[in-house]
Amino acid sequence: MSMERDENYVVAIDMGTTKVATLVGRKAEDGKVEVVAASCCPATGIARGDIKNIEQIAYALQNSLDTITKEAGIKVCEAYIGLSGQYIKCQQHDGYVFVSDSEGEVREEDVARLSDSMRNIQVPAGEAIIHILPQSYLLDSDTDTNDNPVGMIGRKLEGIFNIITGDKKNLDLIGKCIKRVDVSVTQIILNSLAAAEAVLVDDEKELGVAVIDIGGGTCDICIYHDKKIRYLGVIPIGGEAINKDIKSCGVLERQVEKLKVKFGSAISDDVPSNKIITLPHGNNTPSKEIPQKILAKIIEARMLDIIERVDEILERTGYKGRLASGIVLTGGGALLKDVDKLFRRELNCDVRVAVPSLYVTSDTLDKVNSPVYSTALGLLLKGIDIGRPTRTIVMRKSRAVPYEGTDYVRGGQPRFEPPRPSGHGGYGPRNIVSEEDYDEIKKQVTENPGEPDGPVAPRKKSWIKSVFDGIKGAIDNEELEDNNI
Repeated sequence: MSMERDENYVVAIDMGTTKVATLVGRKAEDGKVEVVAASCCPATGIARGDIKNIEQIAYALQNSLDTITKEAGIKVCEAYIGLSGQYIKCQQHDGYVFVSDSEGEVREEDVARLSDSMRNIQVPAGEAIIHILPQSYLLDSDTDTNDNPVGMIGRKLEGIFNIITGDKKNLDLIGKCIKRVDVSVTQIILNSLAAAEAVLVDDEKELGVAVIDIGGGTCDICIYHDKKIRYLGVIPIGGEAINKDIKSCGVLERQVEKLKVKFGSAISDDVPSNKIITLPHGNNTPSKEIPQKILAKIIEARMLDIIERVDEILERTGYKGRLASGIVLTGGGALLKDVDKLFRRELNCDVRVAVPSLYVTSDTLDKVNSPVYSTALGLLLKGIDIGRPTRTIVMRKSRAVPYEGTDYVRGGQPRFEPPRPSGHGGYGPRNIVSEEDYDEIKKQVTENPGEPDGPVAPRKKSWIKSVFDGIKGAIDNEELEDNNI
């Protein structure tokens, strides 16, 4: 096997309530990104952005990373990680420094020193500073500017900053989850900031716009105005709340998501009252019938809760009615039918649904052409902009030994089996062998299946894998019937 360390790739991991999305990319021409590999795997263990079960998250992470290795032959060693959660806060602080140049010219180091001084502010116990975002600068108390003050003349440089803080315990747990799969954290970036980077153009940032990333457990919101991030926050409601309401109507959990996506609508008035959805149940249980209008009312009610929170944020921050570019919806929840029409009706502004296609090369766009990937792609763009590639190992001319119930390589690990602790406390990668070794091993097993130590018994599935496989199989095989549509 030939392995080469590669420093040209950037890796981004978005750990959500319902999925883990991993992207590997590199800088292309015209400021775009080439997406080399992408994976999106089901996940549990996170609720409203807060980590609840490290083992479940580690399993989903390993599945996602294994997919990247299989697709592109890349082993991820380091990554940019997204952060959400109901304890994200955005507060404004100001500070000042004296210009170091004897002639009073503001330099980059003066601006950096002022920004770094914000890390000394007192934050509540249990919180940590995630981002420091400049809002405006003041020079000698009379020259106010939203632009970079470098090159201006003065003695005292003041600044106003938005300080984004998060729960320190949750940050530590993120690091612990990532370490379980033998990956290091390059930097943690807020999901709302990342999603905005993936779907906005500069004109929208200047005119004013709010990006709402509707996820499984939360909605991340980012407000831009005059090319500056004016607010970052999290609304602790997402698509999972809708799913729970649908399930309470007697719908099996494995049917909920497909029912919502296939037949759901965010505007109940547009759904005829006479349309009925028939849900088949197994084991001779009578089928369940649900009026499609009732399903739409459930979805609409929860989406109105989210819209009400968005309206409160716009009112509180002073940007209600000031966002000329309106609202941009993205994330998995934005795929619901008529969700943009509902936002437009309730907030009386322009609304569009965005996929992260603006900054992706045309030949790799099909890998991420869905709102589900907006946050992960934004993390990728931020990583490229920061200019610090992530460590990866590229495996040349190799392939994985197929798993057929017997481990041909002692110590090997079949794909999709939960990650197993390695000797150094992390989660070891799958065994990869060269073409020559693979052919030789296969030949030996075929000719001498019991030599030298006899066949190796197949590994038993872990309980987590059994649950995931059961759910996946049920969803794949389940048919939702509609007798009237």
